Parts: sequence; structure tokens; C-alpha cells
Amino acid sequence: MKIGIVTPYEEANYGAYLQAYATKIFLENEGHDVFFVKWRSEYVRKKAFYINSTNMKAFIKKLIHYKHNHKNYISMTESLKEFKTINMKDINDAKLDCIILGSDEIWNITMKIFQKEVFFGGGFNETPILAYAPSAGNATISDFEGYNNIINLVNNVNVIGVRDENTRNLINDMRSYSTEIVCDPTLLICSKDYMVKKNTSIKDKYILIYAYYVSPEMRDNLILFAKEKGIKTVSACMYQSWCDINIACEPLEFISLIQNAEYVFTTTFHGSIFTFMNHKKCAIQVPSKKLLDLIKWTGMDSAIIDSQDYEKLNYTLNQEYDYEKFEENISKRREKSAKLYREALSALKI
Repeated sequence: MKIGIVTPYEEANYGAYLQAYATKIFLENEGHDVFFVKWRSEYVRKKAFYINSTNMKAFIKKLIHYKHNHKNYISMTESLKEFKTINMKDINDAKLDCIILGSDEIWNITMKIFQKEVFFGGGFNETPILAYAPSAGNATISDFEGYNNIINLVNNVNVIGVRDENTRNLINDMRSYSTEIVCDPTLLICSKDYMVKKNTSIKDKYILIYAYYVSPEMRDNLILFAKEKGIKTVSACMYQSWCDINIACEPLEFISLIQNAEYVFTTTFHGSIFTFMNHKKCAIQVPSKKLLDLIKWTGMDSAIIDSQDYEKLNYTLNQEYDYEKFEENISKRREKSAKLYREALSALKI
């Protein structure tokens, strides 16, 4: 089948790219021809790296970090060579067999970027539309008030499964039947299926930081931890002024940064996934329902750091995790999710 994917595959973070990459690999392994729908112009995309700021303070901060942001833009743009794309204006001439919406937070209506109808199946005429593992983030049913067109679009989509409990509850409130929870696309394929690019720029041992925000208290704890261990603090993608090293690299290089780290600290969904997949010593701060849901079903509860206490951080980072149980949990949901995916796609051929 010729399949078009609607997802933020070209965003300014590694997780968005890697879930798109994994979707591509999974579907290609199933024999499908995969294209990504270009839902915005390059000019608008570029703003997310440089000047997409809501206030003067954030704008000034981006100016200060221009060099790092530019490296990020160049690296992320280079990585897009892995994908075949179709412009939205050409979609009806492309003769796609189906459109797949997802994954990531494409149904989080509280985020302006995802208030576009294209993320809910708008603009594709008679092409069959499926949704695999979309997330609504922390959005609630009340957040969709005033978006009747989007609610109608959701009701016309064949939802294979959503990514987390909050999204399932929300979609079940909108629709007349319940939906399944499936694993994120990054978990549909195994670690060996990622064509990891080695990053050899760091010669010292280090703790990897992958977070949009780190509180001053946690920042001081991480600096102290690294000092006591005699290792460096390294931030990937997001610039952290307090870290010894800040790296802007391609997403497939990011995986190697995790693989080579002594420890990982993250607050993100996909940062946690790749940390767990590579069986790393880690500490996870949980700012969202979707991340908490992931940690619960994978059995990685002990990785959560829910206080600013240094001793708790030190203990969490140094403990041994039951990654054998994690792999069992992943294997079960991967098998179930892949089966649902195959069945949904097969049904379109009838």
C-alpha cells in the first residue's frame, strides 16, 4: 500500500523524529511504501528553531542561544533525508491508499500547533484514514469545546489505538465505542532496527540530560552528582547553560549518546523510552500523564524521582533496574499493537 503519515516528523526535538522514523521502518518492513505529509512550509518550520517565541524574554533567550539552535536546525534538517514526503497541496493527486494520523501529541488541542484540522483527518477527501497512537497530552474533553469540526473529524477516523490512558478516556467520551491503548511507534521496532549513528564527540564519562526544563534545585543536585562521580554533565538538543557540554546532533546520533552515557536524567516521554530500551541507569521526572502512564505499564516505577532531595536522586540513579521484566512488558504490548496495526491495514484492502 501507498501510505501517507501525518505527524510532526520535522519538529525541533528528537522524540518527534524518532517516532516518525520507527513508523516508517515498521510499515516498510510490512511491505508498504511510506510518505510523510508536509503540513507546513519550511519557513514556518524554521521559526520553531529560531524565533518561535511567545514573549520578549523567550525571544532574547533564543537570540543568545542562536549558535546552538542553528546547529540543531542543520542537524535535524539533514536527518530528514531519511523520509520521502508529499506536499499537502499534492495529496489528492498522489493516489494514496490510506492516511495514518500519529503518533505524538497531535490530538493535544491545547497546543496551537495541533489545532489544525489536518492532524484530525481534514483535507484528504475520500482517502481512508486511520490513527495510530495519537496522544492528547494532558488535554480534557472541555478543552475541545468550540472545536466541533475537529470532534466530527475524530468521529470519522478509524482509531487503531491511542497512546495513553488519558487519550483513551477522552476519545471514548467523544465516540460511541471504546478504543485500545497501543505502544508508541518507537516501541513497535526493536533496538537493533534503529540505524544508530555514532557520536564520538565526548571523550569523558558523562550523565546525559534530556529535558525542556530543570528546576534550580534539581540542576544543583545533578551538578553535585556529576562532581562526586567525576563525570561531565551533557545536554542534548535543549540548551542548558549549566551543563558542561551542550550537543546538537541528529536524532539517530542521540540514541548513541544514551547508549554511551553512564547515567541519564530526563523529563520527556521519548527520552524515557530510549533510556529504558538501552537499559541505562536513570532518574525520570514526570511532568505529564502520558509519561506516567508509560512508566506504569512498562513496570519502571522505581525510575521516578518525585522530590528535589539529593539523596533520593543519588539512590535512584545508582539502583539496579529489572530490565528483564521491562522487556517482557514491551514484548507483549508490541505484539498486540503490531497485530492491531496489521489488521487495520489489511481491512482496507478488502
